[in-house]
Amino acid sequence: MNKRRNPFENTETIPTAFTPPSLYESIRIASPHKRNRRWEKNHLHQKAVYRGVDPKLALLVKSIAGDLLVPEGEVARAVIEYALHAYATGDLNLNPRPNPYRMRMTLFPTTEIFRNYEAEAKPKRHKQADALWRVIVTWRGFPVELKEELARLASDEVLNVPVGELITALLRFGLKAYDSGLLALEPIEKRTSFTLALEG
Repeated sequence: MNKRRNPFENTETIPTAFTPPSLYESIRIASPHKRNRRWEKNHLHQKAVYRGVDPKLALLVKSIAGDLLVPEGEVARAVIEYALHAYATGDLNLNPRPNPYRMRMTLFPTTEIFRNYEAEAKPKRHKQADALWRVIVTWRGFPVELKEELARLASDEVLNVPVGELITALLRFGLKAYDSGLLALEPIEKRTSFTLALEG
């Protein structure tokens, strides 16, 4: 019978192969690399954040921006400025009405809301109304003057409506004008991407 060798027995010293040091170990990093946020800080005043905007309209703005190869903020700005111009000339009528669920007025009353309000019954919770306030849209490229105009128009002294409802009404009007061809969005070439030619 053959005498078998024990595999766990270490009778000979096997020379270890030289392994070079790892590239990542050889580089000494004092602190993790931090992203440079200087551009964001310098352009923070052009960032617009709104709560309660209809998500379907926000997605439509995103789709148009993708088709035109321009930033979403420029499409939203052009559509909103068109609607604001129409409001100033009397072509867009914004009539806020009382909303029994809130202290502020609303631009989108439903017949069911008024029926409940007149009957003084306990209001039913609407899933869509509850979900809309959770929707937050962020657009870049909004001038400070436009943001101030939107805030002033939605304030207690003027329309007394939530800003999200005002943005939704303006987007709805402007996007209908874009679909019908009344509002033309023409991208012009920039150094790295396209931008919209804003009239006026």
